[in-house]
Amino acid sequence: MFSLPCLSQQNVVGEKSIEKAYEKNNLESSLILSRAEQWFSNEENAESYEIESIDRTKGSLVVKGVSPVLYKNIGRELYPKRSGMAEVLEADFGNRVSLLIDEKGYTIRYEVTDMKKEMYHREDLFYDCVDFKEIDEEALAAYNKSMNKFLKANLVFKKRREKFQANSRSQFEEVSTYLINEGELTIFSLHEAIQGDDL
Repeated sequence: MFSLPCLSQQNVVGEKSIEKAYEKNNLESSLILSRAEQWFSNEENAESYEIESIDRTKGSLVVKGVSPVLYKNIGRELYPKRSGMAEVLEADFGNRVSLLIDEKGYTIRYEVTDMKKEMYHREDLFYDCVDFKEIDEEALAAYNKSMNKFLKANLVFKKRREKFQANSRSQFEEVSTYLINEGELTIFSLHEAIQGDDL
């Protein structure tokens, strides 16, 4: 298990999601929804998020977005003397942020939905290994098996392939920690915007 320093005990954490419930603090549902919509529409956030649906009658808002993630390039460890190989890789993950308002309060949920692009074109296998609780062993084995086949076809020697597999778990732990911390920050920032001067 890896550490997730930003988490508080009040969060509900799933495999690829995090959510938190808040009290209304005497705010009207319409104002909560309006402030949330404004937060997603402001110049800074509009580049990363797009409003998917809004239901003023039910008090719900769903937004889709993209999270760029930087993580260590394992390939660099296989070939430390090779020049021009990047130390860090970047990948984009799709996410969905939802706001649901009821009589007592509101819940904000952040969920990672997919992986857009990965260096070795193993997006689905990589995505399956991202987990906010604990890396799934079957998913990790499937990723390592696929990568072993790919590396072997590209004439990577056995010792280097084994080194890649030994380091793959840390890669997924790093990405998972990055994403859950971003989810925590997104929830906190949206909540602050909703509460406004009433916080």
